[in-house]
Amino acid sequence: MKTISITCSAMMLCTSAFAGIDLSIEKDVIEIGVTATVTDNTYLYIGGDSNEWLGIGVGYHQFVNSNWKLDSYYEFSLEDDWLMGELAGVDGVKTKTHFVDLSAIRFFDGYSAKFGVTSEFVRNGFTWMTVDDANKYSAYFAAAKYFQHAYVIGKFEFHYAEDKSDMIDFNQGTANEWEISIGTMRPILHVYPYAKVSAFSPNGTYYGMDDIDYSWTIGGRISF
Repeated sequence: MKTISITCSAMMLCTSAFAGIDLSIEKDVIEIGVTATVTDNTYLYIGGDSNEWLGIGVGYHQFVNSNWKLDSYYEFSLEDDWLMGELAGVDGVKTKTHFVDLSAIRFFDGYSAKFGVTSEFVRNGFTWMTVDDANKYSAYFAAAKYFQHAYVIGKFEFHYAEDKSDMIDFNQGTANEWEISIGTMRPILHVYPYAKVSAFSPNGTYYGMDDIDYSWTIGGRISF
């Protein structure tokens, strides 16, 4: 899944969204994105990766008071339909994804807690035989600790997928995901670096997966 970068999300826990360029590497996939502030409370994100994924998103965040902030984010993305590309050798057919993230953040002295829900609707571009079509939902909780120059974030997310494809229950199931990320609150040569490790554990089978998937991500943000 592609969403706005961890660095931008973490920094927005304590500040307004800020413009910048994000570059991240997850296993063998390179992703680059640009975030631009539109108003004090809204921002635009455009990104792509080496797997020919392209996404555009818009976000809105608002402080209710000094302790609470509400966030909303919508993203539309396209990527190559792997079934048509690998099996039929047909290029140009795209899988479409609509992604929504709604969350609330509670601030404490040196800490913050974030609660959120997501919805993701995946639809194959080739509709005669669909493989990836699914409605995916999740609920998550994240806690952050801020130091003078760095932050540490722990996150737990529960996933549920509802199969909408021609494959019987291939995309059905639930899963648990754990993440730990660290990053800097101040730039190093104009770059805010970060690193993340995660474990994605299906409860039985989830979206075709039946084994725990471990992944790592390193990246950085150049602000402007």
